[in-house]
Amino acid sequence: MNFVLRLLGYRTLEVGREDVTRLLNFCLAEGVSLAAPEVSENGGFRFRLGLVSASRILRACRAEKIPVRSAGGGLPFLLWRLRDRAGLAVGAICAVFLFVLSQKVVWTVRVSGNERLTAGEIRQELSKEGLSVGSYIPKLRAGEIETRILMRSEDLAWLAIHMDGTVAVVQVVERAPVPERNGRPANLVAARDGQIEGLELFRGRAAVHIGQPVRAGDLLVSGVYDSATRGYRYTRASGRVMARTERVIRVEIPFTYEEKIYEAEKRGGTVLQFFNFSLNFSKNSRNEPPLCDIIEVTTGKDWLGMHDLPVSVLRRTYRPYILQSAERSPEEALEIAYEQLGNELSELSSDVQPIGKRVTTTITDTALILECHLTCVENIAVQNEFDVVEPS
Repeated sequence: MNFVLRLLGYRTLEVGREDVTRLLNFCLAEGVSLAAPEVSENGGFRFRLGLVSASRILRACRAEKIPVRSAGGGLPFLLWRLRDRAGLAVGAICAVFLFVLSQKVVWTVRVSGNERLTAGEIRQELSKEGLSVGSYIPKLRAGEIETRILMRSEDLAWLAIHMDGTVAVVQVVERAPVPERNGRPANLVAARDGQIEGLELFRGRAAVHIGQPVRAGDLLVSGVYDSATRGYRYTRASGRVMARTERVIRVEIPFTYEEKIYEAEKRGGTVLQFFNFSLNFSKNSRNEPPLCDIIEVTTGKDWLGMHDLPVSVLRRTYRPYILQSAERSPEEALEIAYEQLGNELSELSSDVQPIGKRVTTTITDTALILECHLTCVENIAVQNEFDVVEPS
């Protein structure tokens, strides 16, 4: 429908089949164009006219005693129907007021450029200086906020704030970390048993050679230099000592376990979040069942195609369950065991390089036991500080 008709109002006129020709002649004589003409269900003719044109046609029809059914539509008629509903009018005015006001406050704070510091830590510092979600934009002094934070912070070298509409965009550059200076001497000792495969020393004197077996705690690289001319000198030994090691990863899967049997879902609380305010619509939102999974879904942050809106709705759903004893077959236990073994192997340090693997399976009356024997090459050197006692 024409937007102008919706805005200024219109009337829908309908006449019977026998009066269609006469009505069209009136419209032609008055120079009135019809909008959305269509045949009605009873074989009559229906069309829309603007309020002024409809008034002229209705007067002509009354003069000629042509029966016409008329119905109004558009904004004027809508406002007339709402004249006795003050609450809706007040609500609409409040909505417009809130929308206009919301353009003057910060809806979100976006942080970029941070690596060691989290965005939450930076937002906390900004909040101390008056910049947070809900801050009144005309009163913000970005330059003063930047200066005060940089003077106080030991982690930030540069900070810039600019407003992109209702979004505060914060860009930071962190200070380069100052390397820790530790003057205490140290040796490198073995973290686990192994056979030496290679040495890569930065400081210190090697105490082992390639091919030598060592035990956990044995000295690998000494931080003490003994010179006949200069006496003892001490340093903080550092480097990598690669060794062939053996590791055993053991996974045990019982045949009897407790299984969750879920019951019907129960709806929990609904919380409306607007900027920093929360409104809980459910009085019993905390009365969750003793055994249940809680599912929380937040919606509304991208309503109307916009992003990072400060209004959202959190809905909580409870999935109550009971624990019931269940049995699994050896085949099922073996599948679960291999899955857990894969997870543990993926969590090994990048310094550990497996070069051989042997897996054994043992089935007892109550469980399946999977043992993985790994042969690895890894750095086994760890620093062990010591105190220097000067002879009196």
